[in-house]
Amino acid sequence: MQSKIIDAKGLACPQPVVLAKQAIEETGLGDFTLLVDNETARDNVSRLAVSKGCSVSIIEKGESLFELRIKKEAVGAVVPDTTHSGKIVYLFDADHIGSNMELGKVLMNGFLTAMQNLQNKNCSIVLISKAVRLATTGSYVLEVLQGLEKQGFSIMACGTCLNFYKIRENVRVGVISNALEILECMTSAAKIIKF
Repeated sequence: MQSKIIDAKGLACPQPVVLAKQAIEETGLGDFTLLVDNETARDNVSRLAVSKGCSVSIIEKGESLFELRIKKEAVGAVVPDTTHSGKIVYLFDADHIGSNMELGKVLMNGFLTAMQNLQNKNCSIVLISKAVRLATTGSYVLEVLQGLEKQGFSIMACGTCLNFYKIRENVRVGVISNALEILECMTSAAKIIKF
């Protein structure tokens, strides 16, 4: 019996992830194939599938075409996603804090540096819009973010935003994420603090 094939080519974030999540939930013991046409969707779907206890094999079918074979091996293998449960989420939507850019960069560096001294390291940093620049080569806070990640902070950069600014390949810290994963992180958080 041939496995189900889901064509997610050309779909904007988070649609490929949503389709994969639905298929994982609907699939008993079995497998399905998902077709995507960009690296962001490939990575996001793979990360979701693994977090749900599935095995994933990826076949590159040409330039920017990927076939993801996702297999759900046993009902008990499904791992509940507790990676964000009870966390504090720090949401950044700009590459500085406040309305004055010069002062805002000083504040950004100061707040991120201060986070290294927090007792509660059960935190996620979500970067959307212009804030995704903070996770890329040449960022004035890149070393601070890398230090936070080493301390256990989860750092998520919006893949759609990175693609919009054409800086996806410059990411040096955290994971390239998607709208569904970010929303799940925020929905399960104990508290969200927006800068």
